[in-house]
Amino acid sequence: MPLVSALAASHAPNILLEPGREWEDFMDLHYSMAPQGSARRPTLDQQKKLRQDAESAFAALRADLEQAKPDVLIVVANDQFVNFFWNNIPTFFVTIADRVQGQFTKHKFDYRNHKELGKAIIRAGMEKGIDFSFGEHIELQHTQNVPLHFLLPQATIPILPIYVNTWVDPAPSPRRCYQVGELIREVANRATERVAILATGGLSHFPGSPRIGEIDESFDHQLLDVMRQGKGRSLVDYSVEDLLKAGDTEFLNWMVVIGAVGDAKASFTAYMPDFVATGWGFVSWKLV
Repeated sequence: MPLVSALAASHAPNILLEPGREWEDFMDLHYSMAPQGSARRPTLDQQKKLRQDAESAFAALRADLEQAKPDVLIVVANDQFVNFFWNNIPTFFVTIADRVQGQFTKHKFDYRNHKELGKAIIRAGMEKGIDFSFGEHIELQHTQNVPLHFLLPQATIPILPIYVNTWVDPAPSPRRCYQVGELIREVANRATERVAILATGGLSHFPGSPRIGEIDESFDHQLLDVMRQGKGRSLVDYSVEDLLKAGDTEFLNWMVVIGAVGDAKASFTAYMPDFVATGWGFVSWKLV
């Protein structure tokens, strides 16, 4: 049956950190790496407001997800040297484990993995010239756990983690990610289950870069406006270098979901810069 829900959300660690001490520790680490190490930090009230705004955005996404009543949630995210390192960097990886688990700070996560859907995507990819890497042993990390905490806190349905290499050069092009999303939509259309898909990451930030601490709000708003207009297909013309310059390489995860929704217009968007490292973005497409 057709894809029933599509979402995209930031996975910035501080979204799930408690305002106060945990945020301060995060900022201590961040500002120790940032050239603007003496920049003014968000106050406790600002931290609480950001957390409140993020929770409100996630609540809107969760309401759309629950209204769609999916049987499985595909989670498209990037690995950050938790599961894959220089000895093996897959471009696209599909999880075929029975269960997937992970932890972020005090929060633990344990879901059944929909390996049957994963294998269907792998086989469909082979038929279309997209050769996915796949395997059983992965650990969920903040790239999945932060949004899952708000969107699927109880393991009421299985998930399917799919990884995109946004972290190591060379990364796949936005066009290739869009094609992967189109393939996932085709598989979902043939499935008996109601399939939802979530992309995580971004928006703009510059980890591991001399520009760490910068946020390209203008570019972020441009991306959100394109999604609201249902013109996501036009984003395939961006290069990885274009995204890298704007700090938006994790938008490659989003491009998979944009390929899955095609010309659908985003029904909800929210955006807030955290004043520390990342422009937090949230999008939902109502598909049924």
